[in-house]
Amino acid sequence: MYFDVVAEGGSGRRLAARAYHNVAEMVRDDYVRLSTRLANADATASFLFLGRDADRYGETMAMLDRAGHEVVLHGHRHVACGDVAGDVIHENLARGLDAIEDAAGVTPQGFVPPGQTVNTSTLEACAELGLEWVLGRTDATVPPGIDFLEAVNPYDLVLLIDGLNPGEAFDRIDDMAVGGRALFFHPNLMSYFDAESAFAAWISDTSPVSVAELRESGGVGMLNDAARPLRIE
Repeated sequence: MYFDVVAEGGSGRRLAARAYHNVAEMVRDDYVRLSTRLANADATASFLFLGRDADRYGETMAMLDRAGHEVVLHGHRHVACGDVAGDVIHENLARGLDAIEDAAGVTPQGFVPPGQTVNTSTLEACAELGLEWVLGRTDATVPPGIDFLEAVNPYDLVLLIDGLNPGEAFDRIDDMAVGGRALFFHPNLMSYFDAESAFAAWISDTSPVSVAELRESGGVGMLNDAARPLRIE
């Protein structure tokens, strides 16, 4: 889904941010630092992973699970789910679940689609595979047994590439951080935008929770997406 970013072009700033997001994967030490930062704020979070990266991040996902965070399925590959066919999305989700379970011994209960939009086929596949919740946008009917959460927009990446400085961006984020909502973050981009301090301060002030905790007892949900969208192998 990232080929169109290159094909369509756009502002140099936007292209630079997208390119950085594609190359700036977090490694295990980065996840450990973020997990420690969350623990120091008495906070938890949900972390998105692709099945294709499960072998690389198996121990990292297990570490996050042990620390009380939530491992969330982002698909096997970074496939947009707005108009994908049923057999394609079912295979993508099933492969992702199997890969994460095999590598980390963790079974994701939630799914966040790349691009956030989901169609009927995606929701049906989630129900068939036993997923409990989906976060995004949809006009489709949500099957029984699936808890559908609306995505909160604009998120950090949108605000920062639109030119807000870190203080302004996190002021906007703080305005949206209402109990019962879950917000997206891209921690692999914070250094690029000189937003590390603002990001750390937001965590300390907000004490967010994973979507699992949000569904159980409320709070402000936090979803961290550092998956490299485009990988040519």
